[in-house]
Amino acid sequence: MQHGADAVGQPIRRRYEAREVSGAHDVISQECAGIELRSHNVTGQFTYQQESVEAGPVLVSRVRCGADIEGHFFEPLTDLIFLSVLQGQVDTRDGRDETRTGRGEVLLNPTGRPFTNICRDFDIYSVNLDLRTVTEAATERTGIDPVDFRFEAITPVSREMGQFWHSTTLHLYDLLNGPSEPLRSPLVVGAAIDQVASAALAVFANSAMTMSHRVEAVPLPAGPVRRAVSFIETHSDEAITAAQIAEAARVTPRALRAAFRRQLGTTPMAYLRRTRLHRAHQDLLGADPTQGTTVAEIAHRWGYPHTGRFAADYRAAHGQSPSDSLHS
Repeated sequence: MQHGADAVGQPIRRRYEAREVSGAHDVISQECAGIELRSHNVTGQFTYQQESVEAGPVLVSRVRCGADIEGHFFEPLTDLIFLSVLQGQVDTRDGRDETRTGRGEVLLNPTGRPFTNICRDFDIYSVNLDLRTVTEAATERTGIDPVDFRFEAITPVSREMGQFWHSTTLHLYDLLNGPSEPLRSPLVVGAAIDQVASAALAVFANSAMTMSHRVEAVPLPAGPVRRAVSFIETHSDEAITAAQIAEAARVTPRALRAAFRRQLGTTPMAYLRRTRLHRAHQDLLGADPTQGTTVAEIAHRWGYPHTGRFAADYRAAHGQSPSDSLHS
């Protein structure tokens, strides 16, 4: 399934239910291109349930089935697909190894080669994430060249990090299926996507963890940083990415990151977060709480789904609580 990596808007929710094997196969085939399906151990009343929510480059689903479904991905995946198993198990075979993922465990489906998953009597959360989104996050955080980025394992780096991924998945699913008011802000949805991309980089071994990243040999002049700062300050109310900022600066993301660190002591995305906090500060000071304006409303406007995190960041930046600013 292809997603528009730059399109972040109101989440789209879907629900499917099938009482026949053929209906379940139809639903799965619509979601996953290049897959052959078989079902086993079908006894009694067959049921297949799937609830999905899509937001820009991410698709989160909960899938439940009382039978075993075997899916052979004969075309290499273009998306990253992460699985969190609540019940049952998933056996993965890719022609080299066989991996068994049981209850409470997580898995990154293989990329770049065919593989087979056998999902047995299962209740699974899945996260489909556009590879470009994760690559951009890796470049922003580490300076790795995008052509060098790849995942190197399909299992977590540790059991604890696997549990962290599991909780991240459930949080993302609940957020995108939660109250609609915070999700009207593209910044809230963008922040959630950035969070899950960052978690993927921490949980599953990848080249950004291990390789040495060469900074640009020739320092950039001030011009690209000025252009980037201007773009950030003009578009801070939009769900912009590190790649878009670098494009506006007319340099590579890696070069811009190095220049920001050298000239401003920060990164482009950190500068963007600081700018949004400053805009939130201005909105709080200029708002009239007697007219119904709330801290939560302004937090959502500037990309914070939860007021607790907003309050902590705001206090660190401005030395007082958002509520104090609103009522000052």
